[in-house]
Amino acid sequence: MRQKKRVQSFDGLKGLAIMAVVAYHLFPSIIPGGFFMVNTFLVIGGFFFARNIEKVQPVKASIQWKAIGKYLLHTIERLFIPLLWLLIFIVVGLYLIYPTELRHIQSDIFSGLFFVNNIYQIVTDQSYFVQMSDASPFTHLWYNAIHLQSVLIATGIILLLQRLKLSIPSKGIIWLFIVLLSHVAILFLYTPGADPTRVYYGIETRFASFAIGVAAAYITPTILNLFYKSRIKLFVYNLIAILSAGGMIWIVFTQSDQKEATYLLWMSVFNVLSMLLVFSITVGAPTVTSWLSLKPLHLIGKRSYSYYLWYYPIIVFYLAFYRELGENITIVNVLSLITLAIVGEIFYRIIESGGVRIWFGSSFNFKEDAEDIGHMIDQRKFLQPKLFIFIAYVALMVLFVQGLIYSADNKRVSLFELEYQAFQTKPNLLNTTYSLSQPIIQVDEDLDQVDDTFETVFVNELEVEDPVEALQNIYFEQETLSAELQELIAENQEVFDEFEDLNPIVFDELTPQELLFATDVPVTFFGDSIALHFTPKVDEIFWNGNIYGQGSLQLWDANDILRDMVRDGEVQENLVVVLGTNAGLDQEGMDELMSIAGEERNVFFVNTNSRVMHIQNVNDTIKDTAKKYANAYEVDWYNYQQGNPDWYTEDEVHHTPEGMEHFAVIVTQTMFEHLPEETIEEIE
Repeated sequence: MRQKKRVQSFDGLKGLAIMAVVAYHLFPSIIPGGFFMVNTFLVIGGFFFARNIEKVQPVKASIQWKAIGKYLLHTIERLFIPLLWLLIFIVVGLYLIYPTELRHIQSDIFSGLFFVNNIYQIVTDQSYFVQMSDASPFTHLWYNAIHLQSVLIATGIILLLQRLKLSIPSKGIIWLFIVLLSHVAILFLYTPGADPTRVYYGIETRFASFAIGVAAAYITPTILNLFYKSRIKLFVYNLIAILSAGGMIWIVFTQSDQKEATYLLWMSVFNVLSMLLVFSITVGAPTVTSWLSLKPLHLIGKRSYSYYLWYYPIIVFYLAFYRELGENITIVNVLSLITLAIVGEIFYRIIESGGVRIWFGSSFNFKEDAEDIGHMIDQRKFLQPKLFIFIAYVALMVLFVQGLIYSADNKRVSLFELEYQAFQTKPNLLNTTYSLSQPIIQVDEDLDQVDDTFETVFVNELEVEDPVEALQNIYFEQETLSAELQELIAENQEVFDEFEDLNPIVFDELTPQELLFATDVPVTFFGDSIALHFTPKVDEIFWNGNIYGQGSLQLWDANDILRDMVRDGEVQENLVVVLGTNAGLDQEGMDELMSIAGEERNVFFVNTNSRVMHIQNVNDTIKDTAKKYANAYEVDWYNYQQGNPDWYTEDEVHHTPEGMEHFAVIVTQTMFEHLPEETIEEIE
């Protein structure tokens, strides 16, 4: 009975782990460190791997190649079969309903299928933390790759140690040394202030989690022997359980993926705490086994692999309908959870637990499947349900293969748009055109010549004056405008004419005073690719402004860049910050940014309505910062943009030219509203 409770406790721990991982994506402001629990999955995997392989490979016995091979095949089967079905369902679904998406994710599919997704993402320089806005439904399969790679590496090490005929305690010490090496690799490979994806995906850094689970399996018998006759052993075990569980909970709720300490310290600490908690469950410490064995937790834990496989594709699916769902991230979260519960349960019962046997689709025991089919043919039992299931499976496989053939790695239209916008923002001394645009430009120029020669309108717009609008303009000029305002417009007619020509939306939405304010205000724009692509508008609208934009910029490396700019005198007295799209914000980082900016600067933080999961986190942090500092202000782009999805490009993150103009409008209006009157008077 006690052994059953311990098994349920392990399932309960996996249940907590998958809940934390899902919550990290859906509720990052509440559980910013939920991603740490992936380490716990690997620790548990390493622990049971070592225990099971020692059963098939007795100590100091010759290597049992057949038994080890059988165990490895079973392990691969347990990982691969559910993964294959996930890929089948998603690829076939996309092929039938939305085939265009398959043209962008071929490498994601194949790298996931062959358990090398982590390597693929490292080689292609993809970031786990910044691509949710344009995410593949298979990004999370890096974990499956890490798990299987860890199993294969650990098998090789165990076989090597077996040849050395070492004792169980000696093996435990060696595995702890391997853990230490992997933790040291994090220190060497992680660059403070840079994207941590390299250490997050790397097998040399993530192997520590699996290896410390293996070490726990070898060390546990030694510790049990040491405390066998001790009267305080139960107290020690419970103390270890409380400290390890409490430490893990604290890290999950307080640390985030943006802090340097996460990779320099807490990833390693969390591995140790996970190992100690696994040890506590193994020895039956009641302070953890009593609640980890609760039925809801261990039932979720038994389904944790099915939930893990499906949670990310489901989130990506609903996030694609963010605008259609009223731009309400809460609705996205609720629908994601409900769908995950339903799909995960069905998938677990039918696929993962083998509730429905599917010939050549439920296991690697193909010989038994073939014999079963042969027996059916001999008995002429052609109306068996399994036969119809098999036919449906074959049909799915045919569609799956067709989907794989149809798939490609083409760039998305939105990426072409962003590349072109980036091209436009760069100095172009030779006045060359974007290479892919040259044929279009040539046709446009030819038609323009035809229009000039024959007075046609192939390219040029036919100018027809709206009589109603003309009358309204006359009325506006003569009756509405005060004499002072008319004088202001007359004195700056050239300025207004330029605005009307280049940025008609800005001209229409801003008052004459705000227009002149925009041209005079000293301002620095600082941020990610949204800021980068806003560069032309700074030149056209904010004449005393400058800008720094960098693709995929996140708070963890933005502060160092801003500090250098302040030191070099490149940041003006008004600073507009556009950060938070690529990853969430944290108050500690915002406090550091405000400290770098200094009390003498006015800092305007633009909130976001881009299609990312951490919208609430970003906007709440900006609002809190604006309340905390007298010189910090919120630019409420989120509410200003509501109901205008056409202000975003296809990726629903970056702005269209129209969106950029409206972006300039809300920034100008916010600065004009919040800057002191004497400052505005000085500018004017």
